Amino acid sequence: MLRPCIGFWLALLCVLGGGQSLAAPARPNVLFILVDDMGWGDLAANGGAGVPTPCMDQLAREGTRFTRFYVASPICSPSRCALITGQFPARWRITSFLQSRAGNAECGQADFLDPQAPSLPRAFQAAGYATAHIGKWHLGGGRDVVDAP
Repeated sequence: MLRPCIGFWLALLCVLGGGQSLAAPARPNVLFILVDDMGWGDLAANGGAGVPTPCMDQLAREGTRFTRFYVASPICSPSRCALITGQFPARWRITSFLQSRAGNAECGQADFLDPQAPSLPRAFQAAGYATAHIGKWHLGGGRDVVDAP
């Protein structure tokens, strides 16, 4: 039986159905969880013992696990940019966490992810999936950047 983890249930609600009717051919639901400041070995399903992660452990047991991967950056904004675009984040001038306009200028980076950048969610939508983003965006907007798309 699933334990009631709010984040898990919100994510599950977003992927169940996936824009499909009952008559549509089956395709996998996709749930990607990106967690800041969490290492591979922190998850209990990967041997971590420090913090219980029962909902993510169940997803790992019952879903498809991908165990070989590369993270483009150890910093939140560039890692999210790489995940969403499939490209190196520096290509979109995101090389550190996005902050104030002055801070971004000092780093020589953009104030937000260019809307013309390729997008994994748009590719899923083109394939007929319903998509949702829940939680931290950190690819533009906030602080004094109020005109992000």
